[in-house]
Amino acid sequence: MNNANETPDHPDTDKRLIDTWLHSLSESTQLGYKRCANEFLLWVKKPLSAVTLTDLEGWVETFTDIAPHTQRFKMAAVKSLLSKGRTIGLLDKNVSHGLGNPKIKDTLNERILSEQEVTAMIQSQTNNKRNQAILLLLYTAGLRVNELCSLCWKDLSQRMPGGQLTIFGKGGKSRIILLPDSVWHHVSELRNNASADDPVFISRQKDSFGTALDQSQVNRIVALAATAAGINKKVSPHWLRHAHAIHSLNRGAPLDLVQKTVGHSSIATTSRYLNAHLDDSSALYLDVLSTTTKQSTQQSTNGNQQKLDKQKQPPTQVEKNTIVLKCPNCKSKEIQQCGFQILADGLNHQRFRCLRCDYAFTPLLSIPTDRM
Repeated sequence: MNNANETPDHPDTDKRLIDTWLHSLSESTQLGYKRCANEFLLWVKKPLSAVTLTDLEGWVETFTDIAPHTQRFKMAAVKSLLSKGRTIGLLDKNVSHGLGNPKIKDTLNERILSEQEVTAMIQSQTNNKRNQAILLLLYTAGLRVNELCSLCWKDLSQRMPGGQLTIFGKGGKSRIILLPDSVWHHVSELRNNASADDPVFISRQKDSFGTALDQSQVNRIVALAATAAGINKKVSPHWLRHAHAIHSLNRGAPLDLVQKTVGHSSIATTSRYLNAHLDDSSALYLDVLSTTTKQSTQQSTNGNQQKLDKQKQPPTQVEKNTIVLKCPNCKSKEIQQCGFQILADGLNHQRFRCLRCDYAFTPLLSIPTDRM
């Protein structure tokens, strides 16, 4: 097994291709993609121009003990490299076109925080204004952790009421996010005498020169806040981004607005959140262990028994000087009482069946009865 930390000797063409390919990627993506590309080249032991689809499939077959998400990441890196090579003319063809992706179970529902849990995390940091502001922005603005770490004061501006963020996000795309007044006020309190180019969130561990927080520090802040809130899950900053999307959709935010706020390139990505936290399901109508279902089942059973009993009884005799009931369908007076129905007033009302045409009905002018 090759050591993924080794650096292969690249032919000049491959080195030029890799340098060009990495230059177009974000800093965080560069690190992961370069590692995957080196791992593949160490394994395949041939120039990229000589790589075949069979080579790629053989490499994928080595992913025996690797999580599906990691598999997809490795494959995406190499496919991106080969695609770049074909695009700029350093490779004759892109042999990765025939390489499929592994199917992955959608585990988004396993990384969902309730509104109560998010609130508890934020309130757990009441005595630490910086950490509380970090949690507020990750959740309220739906930021990625690298977007939060790269925020400078020049990216924030007041907009009555509240303020706005200008985010330079994934894929080199910019977006503007409006902040509620309460969140804007909380974040802006951190500025003091900072200049426009200073980072919003400063590390207190490394030095006194205003070094921005790195992602690992934010990861620890979020994890500690989750623990302080009594949440027994491995919560990361991205969980708060998930929570932003799900909670805003649940509160009626339009899907395309959520897409623009969180910076998804495709609305299909945002649509995942619609199914991550459903409010209703037909399964809820079939809970045989619930008290309500037991009562409904018993009433249905009793109603069926009453129906059988009533069929043996003579037609209902309507007293004189009372409203004479007629079948709404055939106008026959030959009717009999056959159970009860709960109407909008919450009361049980008598239900009748016509002996001539078998039409069942509940009179609009209800006949007062005791509750069942």
